[in-house]
Amino acid sequence: MSLGGVVSESRSGRRKAAAVTLAGLAALAWTWRAEPAGAAFVPRPLARELRDLAVDCLAVGTVQPALSALSEAEFAAIVEILGRLISAYGSCDYESFLALRAGDLESASERRAGDLERLREFGRELALSPEQMRGDWVATLGAFWSVYYERPAVARFLPEHTLVELHAEGLGARSLESWRQSFVALRDRLPGSWIQHDLCLPHRRSIEQVARDCGPLRWLDLELHFETFAGLGARLLARFVWDGVLREWFLQDAASVYATGDRSQRHLIL
Repeated sequence: MSLGGVVSESRSGRRKAAAVTLAGLAALAWTWRAEPAGAAFVPRPLARELRDLAVDCLAVGTVQPALSALSEAEFAAIVEILGRLISAYGSCDYESFLALRAGDLESASERRAGDLERLREFGRELALSPEQMRGDWVATLGAFWSVYYERPAVARFLPEHTLVELHAEGLGARSLESWRQSFVALRDRLPGSWIQHDLCLPHRRSIEQVARDCGPLRWLDLELHFETFAGLGARLLARFVWDGVLREWFLQDAASVYATGDRSQRHLIL
């Protein structure tokens, strides 16, 4: 079980395992409630300032197709996704992290139940008490989040470098595996060291199911540039897919790419 990532590639292109250290961090006063967050979880609306920052990312960044070609629903969905990502990693906001996965919390806790003790081991390394980790996978991950993020992973986002590509063309003649590799190609075109994230809360339906029964596959590739508190340039690359049966966007793939040297003391949890 990994909370960080599974593979790292150096600037010179040499691959090696990325053993993301999760120990040695001080505790925060901010904590997450320990109760299970199941199907009834309803996040608070995105704050106005976060919505405005997400809109700014679209206004000054690069968007394909052009903003004028997006439907109101597409525009609103992209703003929501960007705003939640900015809040989660710029403000240590676990609720925004969950908001992007609201429909998957119950199933994820069931699927990750076998990993719960390992997560609690990580928590004990950070001085979390058994009482703080008495909940299910989602609640225990929240307790871990609260101490792992002694401060946010992101010092500031760079809206002018935002890249957003909305795809509605489907797979065409490609196989699903070829489509998966297209995300790898996006990641590998960026210089620097990368972490391919092992998603903590997977979607409750497989990509095979979604591709089979939702008509032409629709997905969103986005790239958010940011700076760490160490002054390092970094990017979050994420692919969200539209589940037409459940009528929601879900995170399918994610990678962090750090332009120089040591990646960060606070890696992104996805």
